Amino acid sequence: MNIFNKEKNRKRYNPSLILVLSFLLIILIGTILLLLPISHKNMTMTFLDALFTATTSTCVTGLMTICAADLSLFGQIVVLVMIQVGGLGLMSFVAVIMMMFGNKLEFSRRDMLKEALNKENFADIGKYIIAIFKYTLTFETAGFLLLLTQLYDGSIYSIFQSLFLSVSAFCNAGIDILGSSSLLNYQSNILINLVIAMLIIFGGLGFAVWFDFYDNLKKKRKLKARYSLFDRLSVNTRIVVLMTTVLIFSGMFLILISEWNGVLKDHTFFDKLLLAFFNSVTLRTAGFSSIDYSALNSASKIIMCIYMLVGASPGGTGGGMKTTTFFVLLLAAYHELRGSTNFHIFNHHVPKRSLSKALTIMLLYIVTIIISMIALVSIEYDIDSLDLLFEVVSALGTVGLSVGITARLSVLSKLIIIIMMFVGRLGPVTIALLLKTNKDDTNEIKYPKTEILLG
Repeated sequence: MNIFNKEKNRKRYNPSLILVLSFLLIILIGTILLLLPISHKNMTMTFLDALFTATTSTCVTGLMTICAADLSLFGQIVVLVMIQVGGLGLMSFVAVIMMMFGNKLEFSRRDMLKEALNKENFADIGKYIIAIFKYTLTFETAGFLLLLTQLYDGSIYSIFQSLFLSVSAFCNAGIDILGSSSLLNYQSNILINLVIAMLIIFGGLGFAVWFDFYDNLKKKRKLKARYSLFDRLSVNTRIVVLMTTVLIFSGMFLILISEWNGVLKDHTFFDKLLLAFFNSVTLRTAGFSSIDYSALNSASKIIMCIYMLVGASPGGTGGGMKTTTFFVLLLAAYHELRGSTNFHIFNHHVPKRSLSKALTIMLLYIVTIIISMIALVSIEYDIDSLDLLFEVVSALGTVGLSVGITARLSVLSKLIIIIMMFVGRLGPVTIALLLKTNKDDTNEIKYPKTEILLG
């Protein structure tokens, strides 16, 4: 009888279901609050606009059907809270689930939850959560104070604008309350561009990376270790740092080439470098724009779609396919071309299971994009297909960049984009948890091996 009760409880407290319901609850509460007359001024807030805004805030995406600056102070505070909860919500909820059900979950579920939080074990989960909020407060406060030096005009509202922008940047949300021109008015402001870019990078790297840096710096000072800091870092941290650096500067280079005589044409050489760097960083799922994306050429849009799909790093505030997933795929391709059967990086062996998971995640993203595109192209026949693809990838990668078509979409198309934002924020982890079975493979039938001709 106890066995049946345990099995019933496991189904009842499915971690992935709790994650989904938690985010849905936040979105529902946010939608209701945004519909209140106190939440907006001089505008008409429809249910769809409220739902879209609540979803893009909670899923830290940044696509908007309205201008956030048109919301009242109360409405902007609601959006700010949703951004903060959404940016940290997934990690926090997973950690709480582990603390609440850690002793009841089977080992396979624990492995998935540890991976979702990007933590190697269940030890000191409470301290880990406290550290997450401590680091968040430190980065957001530093960003707020630096932005305040540029945005403060003597009003209390400018203080709130600086706070909003700092939180939104660190959570990779890409929403601002600076007005319809957004960051276009600050294209040449070095401090604002660099502060927001650094907040995006710090938030997107993942807290496990910062904890790893901090722990190894302490050990190096204490033990005076002969190894360099980079060599002492975990393989995951080294991959994340390497891929983030490569993606940012390669993206910057490609934007410079493709838009040198395009949207960057009338800017000075230094401003071109600054704009290319900032907009390469924002492709890491941030969504802030300091150039007119509707004026981009087709080559730039395709390049940006690829970079947006890769996204941020595991355990961070951003979304996307993740830098580590993309790295494993590149590593597998490299070794396959060399005819090597063993995958290894930084003197560590990479199990084939990692490749299988990376391929599964990539396939899920591609299939989702294809299905969404078929639906949108059928509905929005008067909008360019590449612009629709840009919108879908931006939503699925929780980036939030747009070529200016979000508000023009039909009701059904906006609902599709809402689903894409939701799937993009919870997708890989949640799908993995849902698909993970408790099946015991010890008694599984072993079949003879076969070779399948590929390529």
